[in-house]
Amino acid sequence: MITHTQLEYLVAVDRHGSFSEAANRCFVTQPTLSMQIQKLEIELGVTLFDRGRKPVEATPIGKAVIDRAYRTLREFRGIVEVVREQRETESGELRLGIIPTLGPYLLPRFIPDLLTGYPLIRVTIQEMSTADIVEGLRRDLLDVGIAATPLEDKRIRETPLFYEPFYGYVSAGHRLADKKCLSTGDLSPDEMILLDSGHCLYGQVSQLCTGTWDKTDQGAARLRFVGGSLEGLMRIVESGHGVTLLPELAVMALSPAFKGLIRPLKSPVPVREVSLITHGDGVKTRLLEILRRSVLNGVPDGLKVKRRGWRIIGAKPA
Repeated sequence: MITHTQLEYLVAVDRHGSFSEAANRCFVTQPTLSMQIQKLEIELGVTLFDRGRKPVEATPIGKAVIDRAYRTLREFRGIVEVVREQRETESGELRLGIIPTLGPYLLPRFIPDLLTGYPLIRVTIQEMSTADIVEGLRRDLLDVGIAATPLEDKRIRETPLFYEPFYGYVSAGHRLADKKCLSTGDLSPDEMILLDSGHCLYGQVSQLCTGTWDKTDQGAARLRFVGGSLEGLMRIVESGHGVTLLPELAVMALSPAFKGLIRPLKSPVPVREVSLITHGDGVKTRLLEILRRSVLNGVPDGLKVKRRGWRIIGAKPA
């Protein structure tokens, strides 16, 4: 018989890549945890982990079993959520991942009111890349993410929230500084200040500069900012170097001294779709709905509906 405890130990090893660390997190001795996983392997007749690797990795069949274990454990926890929701109690913990190009500009718009309006809800927030959010959802380390979509990932459920147009942010003295409005054809890869290619914003920008960059073009930028901070990009442009693209919430947060560096983009205006993302069948549906309403209450009305003349660009990292 497969037990709940065995599944908990199984996913703990997957999360931490170590039998000893998994045992520490589960508050048991390593021999106890190892014995239970060995019993599970005997029951199933397969080897679930390659123990010769450091960190420990799941075997191909182990990955399939572990994915099902995550879903099974979510269903167990879902029983508690069903009872809570039937009692209509607005309480519990919400583990949220958000991409760094959204976090500083979106969170202040809804988190204070969410915590004030729902004092029994606890929120844990992590800024993470889209790929890390998806992996956190798969491993049940997160309940929900806020990220740019579409992701083209069948495992992920997307609930669109709002749409953010992009704007040019042009340094003083740049060749584009005299233009009142920019076309995507004005943007040249070797002048762009970019985030690292692991961020979805890099992939979005790369689609706009002279169409789609080929592999040679991807190395053409003279300066690429390795990190997840739009603030870093803005400071570089403000110091007099290059041009970048900013989503609207970041533009709204600019100080008046730098508003003059903003340039709107010509139609079709590139836009990113921002969504709540979850993995598989949802639990904590009441909390997720509270989160959805809270985010929308904090977002300007003009961003809630997709407009004519807007073009949604893909969200997958390059």
